Amino acid sequence: MMAANGQDTKHDVKQGKPQLSGNDETSEEKQLQRDLKHLDLLLAKCRDMRTTIPRMLGGMPEVAQNNPESLEALFSELVSHMKSAGTEIQDFAALYNSEDNKKVLEKARKSRAANPKGIKTWLYKDHPDWADVPR
Repeated sequence: MMAANGQDTKHDVKQGKPQLSGNDETSEEKQLQRDLKHLDLLLAKCRDMRTTIPRMLGGMPEVAQNNPESLEALFSELVSHMKSAGTEIQDFAALYNSEDNKKVLEKARKSRAANPKGIKTWLYKDHPDWADVPR
């Protein structure tokens, strides 16, 4: 049997629904995989944001120790780290405010509204380790 998208299907006797045969993926499945990769990237960048200021200040003691008399060297290093941090923040903001992100989140909202059964509201206070990088 041929599906509307031209892929071979077989009829599932138990469910009475046509299913894709073999390892064929529908375009919807592929889109969901892309959406998950997008959300994974967003989460990784969000986790990185937690360490932006510590990383920005992390090298400062070494610079101060190597150049105890040079406030210019310390200031120059701090400015360099601040520019890097600013770039990270802008990258995250651009990704978060992108049209792709808006589409993914809107699709999730619509899906939840259409079928809310079993979907519990996620609250960050219930998951204090949500931003910890898994090891």
